[in-house]
Amino acid sequence: METTSPPSLSLRQLTKRFRTVTAVDHVDLDIFPREVVALLGANGSGKSTTFRLLLNIYRATSGQALLLGKSSRALDGQDFDEVGYIAEGQKLPTWMTVSAFIRYCASFYQEWDTEMEERLLAGFGLPLQQKIKHLSRGQRMKVAVASVLPARPKVVLMDEPFSGLDVETRAQLGNLLQKLSQDHGLTIVITTHDVEEVEVAASRISLLNRGQLKVNEPMAGYLQRHRFASIEKGKLGDLPPEIAKQIAPMPNLAGESTEHFVATYNDDFAQKIDAISGVQIRFEPMNLRQILTAHSLPLS
Repeated sequence: METTSPPSLSLRQLTKRFRTVTAVDHVDLDIFPREVVALLGANGSGKSTTFRLLLNIYRATSGQALLLGKSSRALDGQDFDEVGYIAEGQKLPTWMTVSAFIRYCASFYQEWDTEMEERLLAGFGLPLQQKIKHLSRGQRMKVAVASVLPARPKVVLMDEPFSGLDVETRAQLGNLLQKLSQDHGLTIVITTHDVEEVEVAASRISLLNRGQLKVNEPMAGYLQRHRFASIEKGKLGDLPPEIAKQIAPMPNLAGESTEHFVATYNDDFAQKIDAISGVQIRFEPMNLRQILTAHSLPLS
């Protein structure tokens, strides 16, 4: 991403080991204002550990995590006023009503956005006078979102924010995050298994696998360069080796596949295929879940 603004988050060779397990392995990553970044990976890939390193819950084994230009190890209470954290299953004061809890949160911030609060509460359809303990899982997530975003943080870390939400509310939340990032310069990092939502909402994908950063690029470009490749005439052996090696089989449960995909698709590649006599290949777009499956990187 081209920007003149300093990064909101910076990871520099960030590493965290738990005895013999390396949870985060020499990760370098910059995330800038107005970005919505999908930090994806399977369970145990290092996503949650990265969040905890940023929030100074864990100490890094080596390397450095910077949040708003400051080492995470030096963060104080004032710094955390500019950071929002929303997580699946986070503890809420279940004895309070929705309204009382939101008012309690608002009391800590001089610049609490009352208009946004009202818009969120109305849009989410939350029962304001009902105690949180009587809310569903999805409703509790809505309360968590409504208790953080009106504080106007500069950075929001979201761990499974779409969990338990209905389809309409997921889309509503995704659109809201996009708008906040663009209109207010908010930096948003999302970890989730709900790739359909972040495919639309995220401007960048950062993919962790076994603690290592394997992908870090604009979401649009990542989607654009992947294509299903259906061989309608001829066979792979008819292609020059330098082209054939870029067409890989799709994995499936049986370990065999007649479907193929390309991870390096562009107009030049398509033109080279068209110029080969006796071969015809149809290229079709892939969605994010299909791409992750093609690379054997499921998120569950």
